[in-house]
Amino acid sequence: MSNTPVDAPSPDEHELALTLYQAFRSSNDVMFYCDREGIIRDVNEAFTRHYGWTREEAVGKNPRILRSRQTTDETYKEMWTRILDPAVGFWRGELVNRSRDGREIPLILTITAVRDERQRIVGYISNAVEVGELRRLRERVAHAEALAQLGQMAAAVAHEIRNPLGSITLAARQLADDRISREDRDLVLQILREEGRRLNETLTNFLAYARPRALRLERADLNALVGDVARVVAEGQPEVRVETSLDAGLAPFRFDPDQVRQIAWNLALNAVQAVEGRGLVRLATGRREGFAFLRVDDDGPGLSQAARDDLFQPFKTTKPHGTGLGLAIADRIARAHGGMIEADSGERRGASFTLLLPTAQA
Repeated sequence: MSNTPVDAPSPDEHELALTLYQAFRSSNDVMFYCDREGIIRDVNEAFTRHYGWTREEAVGKNPRILRSRQTTDETYKEMWTRILDPAVGFWRGELVNRSRDGREIPLILTITAVRDERQRIVGYISNAVEVGELRRLRERVAHAEALAQLGQMAAAVAHEIRNPLGSITLAARQLADDRISREDRDLVLQILREEGRRLNETLTNFLAYARPRALRLERADLNALVGDVARVVAEGQPEVRVETSLDAGLAPFRFDPDQVRQIAWNLALNAVQAVEGRGLVRLATGRREGFAFLRVDDDGPGLSQAARDDLFQPFKTTKPHGTGLGLAIADRIARAHGGMIEADSGERRGASFTLLLPTAQA
């Protein structure tokens, strides 16, 4: 017959308890443990570093030694209501605590009730991370992401500039040759104009993406804007059938007309390219639960799943010539307005892009 008490932990449980305790003591998060009466029974090393209390000084005291004047009674009331509620059992939020020397420390704090197998509270565990540390971590991550995107942008710029620049260099050499015929000279000049336009468009897109302009909101007519874009597209692409369906009940509202025009142009020209210069492009406006919308449909080949996954990602494009910035810029402008762009593709053919803009702008 074994002399081991029924409730004694098994060797595996004892080893696990030691491992968890070691994790508690060495965690970089600021942690302490209180008994059911709310008295500190243990603290970890991060606690002593952040608050300036030694373990011997803190153990046996009430956590009120950490309270700052910024924390209200209402905050503590809400905190304990949630911790003591069996359906919740914890509180998480931002709090300002005080160190031993009076320094105030903003924290993201979580306090969790520890319960036994009968669901009785036996203590409380507090876990905190300094807001400053989180901010510095976010800044480092953002900096790393910015550097990675900068490298991607530099590679894309080099790729997009190299080809037209090579054509311009070759054309300049041909123009310098006195033996070139008039017909060839006209062709070379046309190449220069086209490649110059491509360079200008590429650089304009990169600048628009790298340095987004602040919104200039004014009361404007979305119907008139879309009608203008449709008219110019139809004149420039006579083989494409351009149709409009404008909601007569859509009243003017506040948006940035120049930047929204840029979105309309981008969506319309993408649709024209999708139908390969011949087919149907339809621009429609309307209203939807607090939003005005512009929808551009085409009867082109539609969007593959792979294309849909990368639609608004910069530098992702299925076009032989393109930076993949058009839809990324359009998406950024839509979000700056508090709106969005939806994309859909029919089962057989065609794609549909819908710009949603909130009609209630401050």
